[in-house]
Amino acid sequence: MPNEINFDRIISPTYVDGPGRRAAIFLQGCPIHCPGCQNRHLWDPDAGNTATVEQIANVLLATGLPVTISGGEPFYQVGGALGGALADLVSRLKAAGRHVVIYTGYMLEDLLDAADVVPGIVETLEAADVLIDGPYIADLDHDGMQWRGGSNQRVIDLAATRAIDWRDVITLDWDTPQIIVTEDGDLLAASEYALEFAEIGDATEARRCGQTRRE
Repeated sequence: MPNEINFDRIISPTYVDGPGRRAAIFLQGCPIHCPGCQNRHLWDPDAGNTATVEQIANVLLATGLPVTISGGEPFYQVGGALGGALADLVSRLKAAGRHVVIYTGYMLEDLLDAADVVPGIVETLEAADVLIDGPYIADLDHDGMQWRGGSNQRVIDLAATRAIDWRDVITLDWDTPQIIVTEDGDLLAASEYALEFAEIGDATEARRCGQTRRE
């Protein structure tokens, strides 16, 4: 039986699910249920669409773009963790030279602690480039947030962190306000702060990071 992944949708291109022009897949199912979550429709593990890892990888690779994996919760699916399926997907993307960002509501340390009993966690972390970790905490969200949901969430450089054998967490700076030029020449502000600082009259605020529906 081939590895299968339950997902809600693929958005391509996206400019808010990590820096630059990317393709993003939103996986279905999340047990964390953060208060204030904007993707409550992704909590139900029995909803969504199912496809094989090979099918999803082919669609994402066909975009020619770096890839973001979000959710829902990428490390969870019906019956528990995605395990081998998630590791298989990320490994295929990396083998094709794609930059891979993963968003998770878990802390990196908790994932590493669970790695002995949950298959695929280490393989996933070894193949991905960036991990944004931590639950959504509404009180830590503000207008300056771009490419993540709150100031508690760390932007972890996985390659640098792996190089020191996970002994410390090396983070990236995603806080400098960014104005994005889309392929159509439109100007998007990655945050409300960026919109204010740009002093460009025709810049507009982008879709929120991780948002799959505009309510």
